[in-house]
Amino acid sequence: MTLTELHDRLAPSFPRSTQKDLKTAVRVLAHALHCADPEHCHLEHYNRPLSELYRSVETALHAQGKSAHTIRNTKNSLSRLFRLAEEHNLFSLIPSPTKPRFDPWQRPHRPGTSQNHAKYLLYHEWSPDLQAAFTTFQTWATAPLVPGRPAQFRKRQRTVDDYKATFQGYFGYLHYQEHLTPTFEHLFDIESVTRYVHWHVNDCHKKSTVMIRQFLQFLMALTRQYRPMPELRLQLGHLRKTLPLPVPTYNKADAWVSLATLTEVARSLWPKRQPQQLQHRPTSRPTMIVGHRHAQYAGWSLMIQLWTYIPYRQRNMREMELGKNLHKDVHGTWRITFQGDELKVATKHGRLNIFDLPFPAKLVPVLEEYLAVWHPLLRAKASHPEQERHLFLGQSGTPYTQKTLHTALRQVMYRYTGKHWHPHIIRTVWATEWIRNSGDFHTAAIMLNDRLDTVIAKYSHLLEEDVAEKAYRLIEERNGQGK
Repeated sequence: MTLTELHDRLAPSFPRSTQKDLKTAVRVLAHALHCADPEHCHLEHYNRPLSELYRSVETALHAQGKSAHTIRNTKNSLSRLFRLAEEHNLFSLIPSPTKPRFDPWQRPHRPGTSQNHAKYLLYHEWSPDLQAAFTTFQTWATAPLVPGRPAQFRKRQRTVDDYKATFQGYFGYLHYQEHLTPTFEHLFDIESVTRYVHWHVNDCHKKSTVMIRQFLQFLMALTRQYRPMPELRLQLGHLRKTLPLPVPTYNKADAWVSLATLTEVARSLWPKRQPQQLQHRPTSRPTMIVGHRHAQYAGWSLMIQLWTYIPYRQRNMREMELGKNLHKDVHGTWRITFQGDELKVATKHGRLNIFDLPFPAKLVPVLEEYLAVWHPLLRAKASHPEQERHLFLGQSGTPYTQKTLHTALRQVMYRYTGKHWHPHIIRTVWATEWIRNSGDFHTAAIMLNDRLDTVIAKYSHLLEEDVAEKAYRLIEERNGQGK
């Protein structure tokens, strides 16, 4: 199959607004591979690892003096073209021989990491009265039905946990800096709050932070919903307006790993041998099961590959259960379903939020091999194997926590890429690549399980990229036609 044939076969699957960019990308690739044109660029010419094709394209476009935006967009078009070829079962590029190249134990601090840390007063260090007062608020905020509380004021437990974490910083300031015994009433003391805000910005961090703005936002919510205090809320609002907008702490480029690279890493993690082919090594731990580490790698591989198709939140990956969330429908098709409190947004437009998608067909063989071969090894280590239903388990047979999964995958991805990757950034990468390639915000909102207006507000700037280059190209075409 020549590049021209591949283009003609798959171009209709691209939005019309990007088909011209695709045609240009195919032509660039053919020239980069030293072919006269796409018609004479056969499969044996371009069937190489995607990373190798990228390097060839970059070299060719750099030589022509093209901008970084043009190079990136060309690579994105090619990436989507070859992913579609794989999804349509036309062919798969030779996978890159991805290997670990970086030592996670030598990983430097991510640029932007603050070395100034305020001392928190952790929840277990709070006085019994303070704990009791917070528990009363927590019950009011999370209970399904509370007399006098509007339904829209109900909060997820995760949100209340964020309140607790933020208040630990404020109570730590009162305890260690002002040598006071914190009480719940201190949350409504504008003078103490103002001193804390000024100390946090001027003395501790030397800048405004997201955390201090969130602290004030939480207090404004308390004084509107839990304990209505209009005058205090107005004062808190004025104080918040004095805060400069915080400069982004991190550069996302430090953590950015493309979907294509994620796929390469995930495939490299998949075990090359079956459990019966693995040699049993003597160990000091009698409960060690042969292949348990390979089984964990298989789980990571499946998880990362699934993320490249559906940008779930980390919580959904951790909590995904067989039968409950991952199940077969009446037609025998694997599906993934989350609803209500299993999602960040439990209701939409007053209705239960149900996020139901078919499992990616391309990954079904991977899923079924994992369930048949590797998952049983991990489940066997659980304290009650017959009751364990989580799809993804750690080496000890227990479900992941937010911290253990974050740490494990961050280290794995650093070994392969040298990037400060973390699970949540997959949502940003997925949305960015999708919208740049298609301009389709509606589908992005569905796949992110987010509101359309939220997605537009966050990603609309992507449509402003390369505006000048596109305008110049159209003007040149118009002028050429007018001659």
